[in-house]
Amino acid sequence: MRIRKRPWVDEELENCTFFIKEPQEHRGHWKEAFGKEQPLYLELGCGKGSFIAELAKRHPEINYIAVDLVDTMLGLAQRNVEKTFNEVQKPIENVLLTQWNIEKISQIFEGDKIERIYINFCNPWPRPRHNKRRLTHPRQLEQYKNILEPSRKNLF
Repeated sequence: MRIRKRPWVDEELENCTFFIKEPQEHRGHWKEAFGKEQPLYLELGCGKGSFIAELAKRHPEINYIAVDLVDTMLGLAQRNVEKTFNEVQKPIENVLLTQWNIEKISQIFEGDKIERIYINFCNPWPRPRHNKRRLTHPRQLEQYKNILEPSRKNLF
């Protein structure tokens, strides 16, 4: 899905307390980026953030990281997370948003123990010549396997 650039996105993400601008700085110690040490779940291609916002609200005992390549989507995700948490009057403590190319996801999560990965409504890349760009391409699945906690790798 293509989305138009929104003029407010850069400023809002810059001021967002749960947006990580330089994710590579957290490689190997993502759990320390949160206030509490809890299981770490990852959503790849978070889009507008409704899924991650609702999950994080329902499960405060789990830390969530939402990754997307498009900053406008992350801006919308930030607003959705804030709206969801404001409705229940809770602080946002278990969600982080970051911008990164998912094809290179192991560069920022290798060495961390990710317990679960969510991929919802990923871009289908319908033409055969684009199949290597799919988030579910076997090459990508191998990368995800490398960042999963060892006890979770047998799920592949």
